[in-house]
Amino acid sequence: MRDSAENQIEMVFIRHGETESNQRKSYLGWTDEPLSVEGREVIAQNRKKYPDADFIFTSPMLRCRQTKEIIYGNQSCQIIEKWKEMNFGSFEGKTYLELNGNKDYQRWIDSGGTLPFPDGESREEFILRCRAGLMDCLTRLTEKKSDTFRSEDQSKKINKICFIEQENEPKKASQQKKVQGKVVCVVHGGTIMALFDSYGKGSYFDYQCRCGQGYECTLSYTTDENGAVDETSIFITDEKLILGE
Repeated sequence: MRDSAENQIEMVFIRHGETESNQRKSYLGWTDEPLSVEGREVIAQNRKKYPDADFIFTSPMLRCRQTKEIIYGNQSCQIIEKWKEMNFGSFEGKTYLELNGNKDYQRWIDSGGTLPFPDGESREEFILRCRAGLMDCLTRLTEKKSDTFRSEDQSKKINKICFIEQENEPKKASQQKKVQGKVVCVVHGGTIMALFDSYGKGSYFDYQCRCGQGYECTLSYTTDENGAVDETSIFITDEKLILGE
C-alpha cells in the first residue's frame, strides 16, 4: 500500500462572456442563453490575454461553451454538468427593479441571500453541487484516462495528464506531485464564487467578477492509497484576477 500523495494543479477559472440578460442585469441561471454580439466581440478582443490551456472543462451551458470556442477554438474539452449556474427559480429572467416589492424577493434579501430561491436552489445547495463538480473534474484528471482529452476532430494528439514530483522538495511520507499542464475551466460567476468560497481564503461575495474575468490559482489536494481524491484536503492558493484592469 502506498502513502497518500499531495497533488498541485495550476487552474484557471474564466467567467463566460456577456449575454443580453447580463446586459439587462436580470437573473440568468438555467436559461440556455447565447452570448450577445457585444459579448462575443469583447471576448474575441481579449482572446490573447487568457492563459494557454492544456486541459479544458466547461459548464454545459451554451454561453460557456461559446466563450471556450472563441478563446480556445476546437481544442478538446470536457463538460462538467454540475457546474451549471445557480437555479434562480421564479426570479429567473427578472431584474432587481422588476422584483422590487415582491414579498418572496424581500424575504430572500432579508436572509442575506441564504434562503432558497422560490422554485430554485439555496446558496448552500448550489455550493455543494459546484463542489461535487470539482470532485468530478479532479477525479477525471487523477484517473489519467488516455482518451479523456481526445481532440474534437480526432486528428490531433491526445493530451494526457502527467504528474511530476516537485523539484527541490525533501522526501516526505506524503509525496508531493504537480500536474504538468494548465487546467482551464470556463464556467459561471456563481460557480467561481462557490468554489473559491469553499476552498479559497475569502468568502462568497469576495469573488464576484465581471463577464470575461476570472481567477488563476494553484489548487492542492491529496489522494488516498487507491488514488481517490480526498475532498476535505482541497485548498486554493495564489489567487490572481484575470483581466482585472
